[in-house]
Amino acid sequence: MERKLGRRWIPGGWLLLALACATRAPGPEVSTPHPDGGYLPGAEGAQIHYRVLGSAPDTIVAVHGGPGAGMNAILPELEPLARHHTVVFYDQRGGGLSELPADTTLLDASHHVADLEAVRRFFGIERMTLIAHSFGSILVARYAREHPERVERMVFFGAVGPRKAQAVARARAAAAPPDTAMQRRLGAVMGRLMSGETTDPAVDCREYESLGRELALARGESGEWKGTNCAMPPEAIRYYFRYTAQLSPRSFGDWDFTGSMGEIDAPLLVVHGDRDPEAVPEQRAWAAAVPNGRLLLVPGAGKGVSADRPEVFFAAVEIFLAGEWPTGAEEPR
Repeated sequence: MERKLGRRWIPGGWLLLALACATRAPGPEVSTPHPDGGYLPGAEGAQIHYRVLGSAPDTIVAVHGGPGAGMNAILPELEPLARHHTVVFYDQRGGGLSELPADTTLLDASHHVADLEAVRRFFGIERMTLIAHSFGSILVARYAREHPERVERMVFFGAVGPRKAQAVARARAAAAPPDTAMQRRLGAVMGRLMSGETTDPAVDCREYESLGRELALARGESGEWKGTNCAMPPEAIRYYFRYTAQLSPRSFGDWDFTGSMGEIDAPLLVVHGDRDPEAVPEQRAWAAAVPNGRLLLVPGAGKGVSADRPEVFFAAVEIFLAGEWPTGAEEPR
């Protein structure tokens, strides 16, 4: 059944890949569609949790990073969009309140893409407007490449780069601890989370994010990002770090979207901050990857542009969603 609905960056789950070199588990039954949230059937019947904010005629589908970090990684940041739009958030498989597959081969890229298509069908959206954060950009790019006729518009912010080699190298450099003590603390908590040996996943997850904030502050960045990867049940946190955050990114292979998105006619707005200059070439490459893409560099902001300069970010997104390019959005060519 379909239902039609008329603080600074903290390192996301995909970063674990950079730093780390069947039957399904039982879960809640798929519920009757509800305007505020529930469960929908994803690929092969996986239970995908969703939540809806707002009640405007047009609909935006928000795609969080990780992959599998859970919608709460971005929902607090993107909540203002619900003032003028209906915004659909969903937990990707392997995290949040969605299914944690007993068969971890079901965490691959094809199932993530199929889940996003299931979201579109469930809400009866002919062509989706998509807003993606961090690794969500990789998922949306893969979806757009496979289903170009189903994409209306795309916004990428704080995006992982379109080429894997460069994206991983930059993530490693950005996450390098400034001293040995920090390195030991980060290595210890990551070891517990990634091995599944943590005795208290929520505590270790919060410590991991706290260390990420310290790293950001050490780079001269702010700590205003409100989202979190830790707002999940303990078993989901444990599963996410041990399986989803490591296996799902690898399943996307050696991605390079710079030469494979030429058939996508949907416009793409890439938003990033000018205080993260090392990332600018990657963000420009995203804008150049599609025929109709532009890059907006926001002064005084970094990767967490929606938290650093919300007044600029949301104004630009609203202009773009209305069918125009915001002032300062540059063509990459």
